[in-house]
Parts: sequence; structure tokens; C-alpha cells
Amino acid sequence: MTTHFSNGVTNVRGKEGATSLFSGIKQPLITGGTSPQEVAYQNDFVDFVEAAWDVTDTGSGYQLVDYAGGWLRVGDGAPAGGEVNGVSGKEVWNYNANKLWYYETRISLTDVTEGNFFVGFADNGFVDPATVPTDCIGFSHLESTTTIQFLSRKNSGGVSFDMLEAGSTFAMLDSTVATQDATTFEMPSNSVRLGFMFQPVGSHGNTAVQFQLFINGTVSGTQAATTVPDDIALELNIFLENKGTVANDLNTDYVQTIQQR
Repeated sequence: MTTHFSNGVTNVRGKEGATSLFSGIKQPLITGGTSPQEVAYQNDFVDFVEAAWDVTDTGSGYQLVDYAGGWLRVGDGAPAGGEVNGVSGKEVWNYNANKLWYYETRISLTDVTEGNFFVGFADNGFVDPATVPTDCIGFSHLESTTTIQFLSRKNSGGVSFDMLEAGSTFAMLDSTVATQDATTFEMPSNSVRLGFMFQPVGSHGNTAVQFQLFINGTVSGTQAATTVPDDIALELNIFLENKGTVANDLNTDYVQTIQQR
């Protein structure tokens, strides 16, 4: 049977024009496929099932879904200084030096200098992003700064990388929520996309294990994987700690991660 393609055949990248960390991955995300198989997880937060997470809720804090497209709001409208709110998943993620591992999230913060956050993977029991995790692979922001660091740590030691955009240190901006009208989505402004791709030796021509880091869909830099949490299982984390009593929300549009089995 003859098949005609009226517009020809193209190998041009599709959705987001290859700017996404996941441009080369099967969509929608699925578990399985041909060898090597992948395990994939994606949450777009159009709902929030509290029972599926371990929740840290102090003061009058909340974890709820809001805004156009679904965002997970973690925060407090009237926090106490040092108050922590957040969610963590189960211990089902492990570093493996021979397996590719992808992670990406999109977040915003209402008041950048008034909050500490950690997003990514950390040891069981980590709940306070005012201090960096003992064991982790993920992204940290500390109060009174506008920077974001990528961290890879084991037993309280490790490496960090100040996230760059277009070669300069990225400065996170305060977020507000737009008022909905006929042409405007009600969603947080000044969000940032953060991602890492762990690359085993030889997977991308590299001679040592490394993380390629992404910000807003572009390469931020490369960090050698010299210290990694290779002896414990990790949890997926979204945590906010309040510097003082200023209302603050850490908003997460989505999280997605893929790892070779």
C-alpha cells in the first residue's frame, strides 16, 4: 500500500523546539519501552493526593493545587520565622553510575529573599531547606540571596554549582500571580525551569561521570559527579522554609524525571 505525506517527512524537533530537557524522550512519559528500559514519573499538579506524599505542615501552612494549568502551592500566609512546609515522596530513587537520569521542574517563589527552598532528591528525613541536605541531588536556594545552586552531596560533603543563564549568575525574581482576563492565565510570574541530566562515562563522549545542568531549557553548565549519594535511597522533595514572618509561597508547576533501569 502506498502512503503519501503531503508535507514531506521532517526530522525537525517537535514540542518546544528542542528547548526542553526531555526533547529526545518518548512523550507522553511512560514506563517501559525497548532496552534499556526506563522508569518515568511525572506530576503536573492538576490535583494533589495528600496520602501519596509525606507532608510537613507547620503553623497555618498549606499544600494545595491552584492557578491555571495546576500548580502546587506550598507556603503560609502568616508564617512564623523558621517555619517549614513541604512534601516528600517515597524512597524509590537511587543513583547509579551506569544509568542516565533526567529531572526537571518549574517553580516560582513569592518573596525570594525571605525563603529557603530545596527541590530534587534527598535523604529520608530531610525537612529543613535552611540547611542543605546531608545526601542529595537537586537545587537549593538560601534566604537573603537571589541565587540557585545545584547540589550533589554524600554524608554532608559534596559539590555545588551556581546556576548560570547566558553565562551570568542567574538571579531569581519575586513572583506574583496575574489577574485572569480574556487573554491572561491566572498563574505565577517569574517562574524558572531547573533540570539536571546525569551522564555515565561515555554516554555523551565524556570520560568521567557528570551532570549537565539546565535552566529555562538551556544548558547552564556541567558539574563533575565527584560526590554522589550512592549508598542510600532518595526521596523526591519540594520544601520551603520561611526566614521570617513574610507571607511566602513556593509554587511548582510540574516535576518529571526519567531513569534508565
